[in-house]
Amino acid sequence: MNLGEDRRPTLASWPKRMYDWSEVPHPFQPALAGWNAAGMPPGNITLIPRVHQYSGAPEYVTAWFGGEVCLQRMADGKLDVWSIRPGDVAQVGYSVQLIKCTVTVWLKDGSRTGFSYNKTKEDQLYPVLSLLLGQPADRRPPLRHPDTPAFDRLRQESYAMYYTSLLAYRFGKRILDQLFLRGKNRNFLYILQRRPDPECFCAMTDAGPVCITTDFYGTSVLYLPASSRCALWVKPQLRGKSSGLYLQTPADGESLCFCLLPRQEEAAAAFARRWFSEAEG
Repeated sequence: MNLGEDRRPTLASWPKRMYDWSEVPHPFQPALAGWNAAGMPPGNITLIPRVHQYSGAPEYVTAWFGGEVCLQRMADGKLDVWSIRPGDVAQVGYSVQLIKCTVTVWLKDGSRTGFSYNKTKEDQLYPVLSLLLGQPADRRPPLRHPDTPAFDRLRQESYAMYYTSLLAYRFGKRILDQLFLRGKNRNFLYILQRRPDPECFCAMTDAGPVCITTDFYGTSVLYLPASSRCALWVKPQLRGKSSGLYLQTPADGESLCFCLLPRQEEAAAAFARRWFSEAEG
């Protein structure tokens, strides 16, 4: 397949804040007409153009007004619209690979939506991300952890995860309990290339649990509102397979959260018991 070279500048697919209603592409206007009439500032609307190198790639428009979020996706000539109100969200996934961010939203009615964008312009999407996570639109998370022995240890064990784990504050104001795990890249090629070992940070925040995993490919975060029932437990080594930390959520069912090394099982199991006690309480 011969794909023509796309000579447009990279910023052609960056998120664009709207400064006037007339800038909003016509297919996306009907879903926002009511908010526009009610006085929504055009700056609350962001157009995420499709990535032009990929045929059939979707185009998105995000908007927020009051405590509500509207997500629209245009793909192959079909427009899908989601109106999301406070309390509608069952869980939120956030991932970063290089400069590509992807947000996945599972709703309590069983549906799922999301959008992708260039991280360079993420600041203008903060109000949408905050509202989806049940926080005020103007929320600005802290840029450092509190000075505690637990976070001092985390900084010594993993400088990278110390700062990556700040993503938990997009969700909650305080981290009440935490677990840090570092795995091993057992693939010989990965060792030769000196790729970093995978890492996991699980936290209980005052808004609910957060699970963060990082590896060579990027970072993934799962935010679970306190109202969503979820479980965490350790499965022991079985039939030659490593033991693992498993997470079960209403939206995704049971999935492996992180492969454990033998010396990590006790700490992971203890954290899982505290997770259960917190959920039950």
